[in-house]
Amino acid sequence: MSYILDQFFDESTMSVHFKEGVHIMRKKWKPWNWETEILEEKPTKTYLLNLINNLYKEVEEKSDSFLEIDKNFSKVLQIWPYRTVIVLPPLSDWIEITVVKPVKKLTIEDYDLPKEVLDLFRDRAKGILISGSPGEWKTTFAQALVEFYVKQKKIVKTIESPRDLLVPDEVTQYSFSYAPHSEIRDILLLSRPDFTIYDEVRNQEDFILFKDLRLAGIWLVWVIHATNPIDSVQRFLWTIEMWVIPQVVDTVIFIKWGNIHQILRLKQVVKVPEWMQSEDLARPVIQVYDFYTEEVLYEIYTYGEQVVVVPISQIEKRKSSPIQEYAARYLQEYLSDLYDFPIIVKPEGDNSIKIYIPSNKRGQVIWKGWENISELERSLWVSINVKNLEDIEDWKGLVDFKIEKKKKWKKDVIILDFWSELANKDILVKIWQDIYKFTTDKKWKIQLKKKKLVQDIEKFGVKVLNYM
Repeated sequence: MSYILDQFFDESTMSVHFKEGVHIMRKKWKPWNWETEILEEKPTKTYLLNLINNLYKEVEEKSDSFLEIDKNFSKVLQIWPYRTVIVLPPLSDWIEITVVKPVKKLTIEDYDLPKEVLDLFRDRAKGILISGSPGEWKTTFAQALVEFYVKQKKIVKTIESPRDLLVPDEVTQYSFSYAPHSEIRDILLLSRPDFTIYDEVRNQEDFILFKDLRLAGIWLVWVIHATNPIDSVQRFLWTIEMWVIPQVVDTVIFIKWGNIHQILRLKQVVKVPEWMQSEDLARPVIQVYDFYTEEVLYEIYTYGEQVVVVPISQIEKRKSSPIQEYAARYLQEYLSDLYDFPIIVKPEGDNSIKIYIPSNKRGQVIWKGWENISELERSLWVSINVKNLEDIEDWKGLVDFKIEKKKKWKKDVIILDFWSELANKDILVKIWQDIYKFTTDKKWKIQLKKKKLVQDIEKFGVKVLNYM
């Protein structure tokens, strides 16, 4: 069967871009790359309107073509195998048509997968995420997986928006363009497919639908954007309860350069997390491990009031544990919000954190706020020690600054003028017995206007400190 758009495509053309008054452009596929070809023809408004009318006629006449989205100023037509996006003024400045076509269709055999991986897909993986960056051929692999399940005599359905997967006739394709999430969920629960492929997960409603279908017993394969495998799992942490995740997602397939780069599996155990010592700290932990080596790569669990994802690799290279680093960041934010003077929090030693406070402010923290700190110490399971801010060993005296005194609005103003690398930086400044934190402006300067600060600097001078 021939189509109107065939004239613009050959075997290596990925997409064709039409815009009123602009040269037609074609993207040509090369192995894991593409190049743009610019044609001589500049389509007119009349040309594009005629093309749109002919495309609509084709949708009406051919059973494998349909109108996917029909809005006032945007249309999406699926004219097998062409996905056609039409954008009209005033949504766009000129009439624009973008046509996309898959350049290569692969089967599961083309990936040359070992038997244990095929067995995983067939019998054990019930909640699969196909993840990867844009353009890595995630959808191509999902399409191959659809045909793999069809050959296994499974009932397969897809959820797409728009519907552009090239699937066998046995597969039913659903679209959110014509039904909300709740209706699609009800249809799938009533029709009971063996597998459902969703291309692709984008918003919170998608994640909730994923959870509902999996907990109802439907096996799912969903495509999701992620720059690395663990990112696709972390996206679920903010949408569904942590303890549910292993029941919803058990397998992550990370696609890179068109091939399976890594397969991760998830399981939930009760154990003491890595880097924790006491048996009293045992809790539910999600372990993320490599399918091939069975090496645990990440642990996910609650710590304090937060859910943390802790990498297990490179243990010996770290000076402090991820738990210490997390607790230090948490305490730094907590104390910075609680007090208006500078406080520095650092992880040091085994399960220990040091809090550096100006010596003349220690009493304020210890006697007025220490009960809160003790509670945090118990909840975070770390030992907290208080030290003088002045005693930090890695202070660096910044001698490359100068002091200027000016009159501004009939008041004395002290200006600390720094080098360019200190623009928009937090600087600790010691004036007499007090330490202050100031931020330099884009011109590398700090302007001090308070009368007491100006007088103290004139009398005692100023020492500028920078911490690593």
